[in-house]
Amino acid sequence: LNTVYVHVRSHGDAYYCSDLFPQSKYVTGKLGAKADFDPLEIMIQQAHSRGLSIHAWINPLRCCAVSEISGAAGTIIGEWAQSSVGKKLVNVNGTYYLNPAYTQVTDLIAAGAAEIVAEYDVDGVHIDDYFYPTTDASFDSAAYSASGYDTLSAFRFANCDRLVSGLYSAVKAANSSALFGVSCQGSIENNYNLMYADVKKWTTSDGYLDYIMPQIYYGFDNSTQPYKTCVSTWDALAVSGGKPLIVGLSVSKLGSEDTWAGEGKREWITDKDIIARQFTCAGEQQSYSGICLYSYRSVFLPDVSVKAQVEKEIEALKALFG
Repeated sequence: LNTVYVHVRSHGDAYYCSDLFPQSKYVTGKLGAKADFDPLEIMIQQAHSRGLSIHAWINPLRCCAVSEISGAAGTIIGEWAQSSVGKKLVNVNGTYYLNPAYTQVTDLIAAGAAEIVAEYDVDGVHIDDYFYPTTDASFDSAAYSASGYDTLSAFRFANCDRLVSGLYSAVKAANSSALFGVSCQGSIENNYNLMYADVKKWTTSDGYLDYIMPQIYYGFDNSTQPYKTCVSTWDALAVSGGKPLIVGLSVSKLGSEDTWAGEGKREWITDKDIIARQFTCAGEQQSYSGICLYSYRSVFLPDVSVKAQVEKEIEALKALFG
């Protein structure tokens, strides 16, 4: 294991010193409160001192709870909470989300990535699957009505394309050697039907990403997304685009019932070397460039109830590393 992916923005906030976003409550206990230390600087130093690469992980659209927005006062998001709720900032079930329909929003997200890469010695920037939080047309109805697009889905796909390409360009402009990658949902269908994430375009076209890291958090016996088939599908896509494939694996599922897996719902309980077998299968793919284990806590600080199983799984995996 040679790389860590560390949250630097999970809720429209900053786990570092930022001129654009309020400091995270996960640093100080309260959104917007100032810390007397820089968490990201410490994490970078600690990672690099161990020979580890470190990538700054951003959730691009999710912001804070509506009840916490006062902590964003003095920032752009705080301003939008006063002047643009329902437009640039949208309340979805008590949580604010940025609306990528507006170029000011995608520009802010790109500027945030550029700020990190310019000010900190990170090896890359990484985003995961927090794209559109809902398929409900009310989320961006005003912007869509004024857009000229024939369909809502085409409009939303274009917005996410602009978001991802803007992030890629911002990272490369700040440091051409820094990597930019996307950890999308493992189900290609969900990316299109729920997230409006055109993962095929991003993987097969230039200017969107350096690698693709799908969250293939499925067992071999999953009824709708069997692991081996899913990996092969992503591999074919990565090969066609000439992009490296890093396979996201879920240690966090060990010891738990997988509710939506159909006949394979108990696989993560009864199978004792599933992660090792998934690693082996991933390594057989033509575009294979590594695996990523989610999450750090699940690997190194597992709950007592699954600790013994996790330890056996990790030992089996380490034996394959050689």
